Amino acid sequence: MATVGMTPILRTREVGIVVFDDVLLLDLAGPGDVFGRANFLLNRESESDRYRVTALSTFGGEVHASCGLRLQTAPLPAPDICAFDTVLVAGGPGVLKARHDVPLQNWLRAVQPRVNRLGSVCTGAYVLAEAGMLCGKTTTTHWNHATEFAKRYPDVRLNIDAMHVRDGNLFSSAGATAGIDLALSLVDEDFGRDLALAIARELVVFRVRSAGQTQYSTALASYGTASDRMRKATDFIMGQLEAGVTAEQVAAHVCLSTRQLTRRFKEAFGMSPAQYIGAAQVELARELLSGTDQPLEKIALRCGFSGRQQLTRVFTKVLDMTPGAFRARFNND
Repeated sequence: MATVGMTPILRTREVGIVVFDDVLLLDLAGPGDVFGRANFLLNRESESDRYRVTALSTFGGEVHASCGLRLQTAPLPAPDICAFDTVLVAGGPGVLKARHDVPLQNWLRAVQPRVNRLGSVCTGAYVLAEAGMLCGKTTTTHWNHATEFAKRYPDVRLNIDAMHVRDGNLFSSAGATAGIDLALSLVDEDFGRDLALAIARELVVFRVRSAGQTQYSTALASYGTASDRMRKATDFIMGQLEAGVTAEQVAAHVCLSTRQLTRRFKEAFGMSPAQYIGAAQVELARELLSGTDQPLEKIALRCGFSGRQQLTRVFTKVLDMTPGAFRARFNND
């Protein structure tokens, strides 16, 4: 940090987010808004912004997002004059074409030694992997692409359970909203957790999620290939956890026998209704432990447990740590 007299001069961190036609807009806008709110909250008179975000594309000009909105982008700068501190590659439907963009691959390889942080949001990991930058590295991407990604890039160590991953100066995040978590972690690294938490509150993010928290939730398992009846069943479970919902109640709600419901659940989710309920209880407990300061007894009742002792017993069996240890671990991440 340079100084003039006794006044520090804080440099502006240049952030480039690479986009392409059919990019998912949230992959750009989510991280961009995190850095924008950091500027607002850190604003000091006569001082420049802490972050300057630029949307980049291979040749610059107009890019069409998958939602139909048009974005104006700057061209990739020559690697020898690249001044970016951080470069992120967005994802989206267009990544299947963008991953074969040779000029983009060459540029990314050339600038990697020149930037402090290089990463991907969601399926943007395909671009980095196709450029050969992830061989032997640990990364993550959207859970729905895990099988195909692992098959295409067997030399990449894929951690599909993580919200975001860091391996050296390479960063990656899971789904689109996990790009917000990744950006918050970068702000945390640059300016501290208090600022990251303040931004999370402003953006109405439930919490600053730890990198180690899973991206695939029990609630999400209710969608995709599940039938309307199974979605109705799981929606009922999620809405009735606090009341202590049972498999019999779920079966009655969707007009099936308990035996029929069990068979349908195992076909759709690979688990029984009782197992699904138990997983949903533990998942909600994790959310409340990492995102609130509610006492354990209240969290236990909110999740449908009989009390703190049952919460501790089930939580420890599933995650091999007590609720208190879990809360301490993620509050200190």
